[in-house]
Amino acid sequence: MINQEVKGTLAKLLATENLTVEHRKVSTAYFDVEKRVLCLPIWKSASSTVYDLLVGHEVGHALYTPSDDLKGISKPFVNVLEDARIERMMKQTYPGLRKSFFEGYQELWEDDFFGVRDMNMEDLPLIDRINLYFKGNPEVPFSDTETVWVSRASKTKTFQDVLDLASELYEYAQELQEQKDNQMDAPTPKDDVPGSPSGEDLDEVNPVSEDDPDEEGTQEETEQDWFTDDDPMEREQYGDDPAHLDVPSYDLNETESVTEKALAEALESMIDDDAKEWVYLNMPNPDLKKIIVPFNEIQENLQEHYYDKTFASEYMDDVEKKYHANNIEFSINKYQEYKKDSVKTVNYLVKQFEMKKSAAQYKRAATSKTGVIDTNKLFKYKLTDDIFKKTTVVPDGKNHGLVMFVDWSGSMADVLLDTIKQTFNLVWFCKKAGIPFRVMAFQSGAGYKNFDDGKETLNLREFDMHMHDDFKLLEFFSSKQNAKSLEKSMQLIFLHVFSMGGYRISTYSKYGLGGTPLSEAMYCTRSIVDAMKRVENITKVNVVCLTDGEANPLGYVQQSPYHDEEFRGSYLCHSRGRVYILRDTVTGYSRRMDASPYHTTKELVSFMREITDYNWIGIRICNKGDMLRIAREYSPKGVDAAEQQWKKERFATLKDNVGFSESLYMPTQGMGNSSQDLEVKQKGEVATRAELSRAFKKHMGSKMTNKTILNRFIEQIA
Repeated sequence: MINQEVKGTLAKLLATENLTVEHRKVSTAYFDVEKRVLCLPIWKSASSTVYDLLVGHEVGHALYTPSDDLKGISKPFVNVLEDARIERMMKQTYPGLRKSFFEGYQELWEDDFFGVRDMNMEDLPLIDRINLYFKGNPEVPFSDTETVWVSRASKTKTFQDVLDLASELYEYAQELQEQKDNQMDAPTPKDDVPGSPSGEDLDEVNPVSEDDPDEEGTQEETEQDWFTDDDPMEREQYGDDPAHLDVPSYDLNETESVTEKALAEALESMIDDDAKEWVYLNMPNPDLKKIIVPFNEIQENLQEHYYDKTFASEYMDDVEKKYHANNIEFSINKYQEYKKDSVKTVNYLVKQFEMKKSAAQYKRAATSKTGVIDTNKLFKYKLTDDIFKKTTVVPDGKNHGLVMFVDWSGSMADVLLDTIKQTFNLVWFCKKAGIPFRVMAFQSGAGYKNFDDGKETLNLREFDMHMHDDFKLLEFFSSKQNAKSLEKSMQLIFLHVFSMGGYRISTYSKYGLGGTPLSEAMYCTRSIVDAMKRVENITKVNVVCLTDGEANPLGYVQQSPYHDEEFRGSYLCHSRGRVYILRDTVTGYSRRMDASPYHTTKELVSFMREITDYNWIGIRICNKGDMLRIAREYSPKGVDAAEQQWKKERFATLKDNVGFSESLYMPTQGMGNSSQDLEVKQKGEVATRAELSRAFKKHMGSKMTNKTILNRFIEQIA
């Protein structure tokens, strides 16, 4: 089966420009010179060779055929001569296409795409023979006079040359056609033998003419004159068709091209009428100012809700305020305890990062000779040329940057506190290692307007990937913050998450949990990184996505069927009768997208990896069953290894076919714990050896599990 996407990529490569290639349900291939859009039909029966021929031909028009007016010159004549010119130039520019053109036209000849299999070549109009000659048939006959025209057609260099030649050739064809018409009108003696090779006019074939007094004879009498006798067998064999006679045919008009029309009709018959409609979608260019809620705004809102507004409330008595203050203090103490407990873990991460980064640098180190003689090696000059001093150049390590997206959906409620704890570890690590970072939660459907209210604020265009208006990115933490501001943000976010866990603190609903707009977050990534690079010196970007499930289904902006000026979002999974192609206008990359809502994350992240040079890391919070289900679907060869890793290390990693550079699958419980204290559960006054052994294994297990997970993460970003 032909891969149309590959052929589209071939067209773009041949064109050496960022043109747009589209496959649509059209009758013929064409190139929009002004919009720079190459449109290819969805062919069902074209071989790979013929496909390459047709692609190369249309790219030739894209490169060399301008959008100039034909100036009244015959279009078929211009097309034939221009085809010869652009195909000659394509073969010169891309010699590898010569084979595709030769073999492709051989296939078309065998399938009689030019409609001349049963016709005498000598009887074809000159323009058709020129067309056939340049389309791979060197046996086409030409007279000495006609050879001049062929030679001129093979030497055209510009489109203007083609127009000039087409105009002259058409005038010559008109003269030939007038001669034919005159020959057809000239009378011939009745005793001439019909079908004689020396006969030059039509009356040899049909003696009836305008000047014939017997013109009013019946049609039956006229048809009888076609035969030398009234042999019923002959009449039965040939019917009423005189084409069996060896006579010249003047039905073909010299000013028209039979072969061009036949080729167009034959190519049209190859069109797959039952093919699905191809819909081309574009990556959006979101306005981050309308999407990102900055950390200082989040600070102000949370500070006002949990402190200023509450304690200044006239509706709360002193007892209620004290109760609220105690709960606040309790949550902050929990935060301080975790921060203190995480110091060793963070130090361990920094140490591992520096070691792996240094190892990577020295791995790229290059040793070269200086040109200065090493006197300690001079005694070996007769044995070896290696007597020069050497120097080892260690390339500078790359400046890392981290962008982390945290799932802020309702399904995260049970693991949100552990998730935030793990996020804190990474923030402290980045701060201590000097790595610029941004931590954002992707949120929708909580506290903000709904898209369905009809008011669009994101200025999306038709066929852009859809982004709901209630989508927000909550910027929790940023390396732009000073130490005091960062600490305040971390305490407030911990307090906010603590309140959502039902710890007797009224939560701030505007930053509550909602849907899973991971796709929208992906669309914003490139703009976030670009803005980050303008502020901080970053060369290596790591994007981390922490979630517990699939992203919301992919959607795109579609014009409303009821109002021309209104647009609405449509899910890809709701229109299975279409093929969706996502393309990026910045890089020119395009790819067919799987519309299944169960493959959204994989599809979109793998696409983002193609259009960026970032390292994409996925952290999936799940149980063992979900991990194995994902492994069986995406990476069946790695199922056994993932299961063994989960059993041994309490987490698993997958690399192949999951979208991310590497995906880490982590258990839903204990994810944020740095280590558990050594607690011995004993029945008697003195602990037994078995009780001590179980306590020690539990303590070391929790400690090593978390460190192993984080160490794997460090390997990725180092």
